[in-house]
Amino acid sequence: MARDAAFCAQCGSPQLRYTAQETDFLPGANGEASPAPQAQSMQGSGVLWKPAIRIALWVSLGAGVLSAVLAAASLLWIIGGAILVITLYRRSVPGVMLQPSQGARIGLLTGTMTAAAAMAGNTLLLVTQRFGLHQGNLLDATLNSAMQQALARAATGAEAQAQMASTLAFLLSPEGRAGMVLLGMGFIAFVILLLSVVGGVLGVQMYRNGSKPQPTA
Repeated sequence: MARDAAFCAQCGSPQLRYTAQETDFLPGANGEASPAPQAQSMQGSGVLWKPAIRIALWVSLGAGVLSAVLAAASLLWIIGGAILVITLYRRSVPGVMLQPSQGARIGLLTGTMTAAAAMAGNTLLLVTQRFGLHQGNLLDATLNSAMQQALARAATGAEAQAQMASTLAFLLSPEGRAGMVLLGMGFIAFVILLLSVVGGVLGVQMYRNGSKPQPTA
């Protein structure tokens, strides 16, 4: 810089120039350097929800569809899906250090999306079976048989059987069947949320255990 440019041409005051530089540390109260907000988030002070939501969306779609079609292995899809979200999140955010509570929140997010996908898949499957494949009578017969067996085991006396017959008549009505289906879906959604939270915590614990330094001989 020229010598004349270092002073104001009007008043002769010295000119100062400041060049901003990117840094991961900020001065603290005691003069010590402290991590910048971006570095703090990478160290586990918070979850970066944008990549977490994007990853959970795609994984939950697959897990929800598999849970609806292959219900026998739902436990594998749900817990495994939450663990997969944690794994992909760590890869997309290098250096992140998640806590179990943060894994539980990511698992809850994944479970919410998985439950929505599973409920949509079950609804589509029921509509297809009833109206597309014309299997409505088979579905109704299966539901009626299950409810009759449950009520028969619960009834122990004549008065109880009469009350159970009244309850059965309501449950076999269109309103009762709709209520039973909604109740069943609600229970399934609760189980999915619970298992997804467990999967999120397990995913974090697996990473924390795997990242511990091994003792040297």
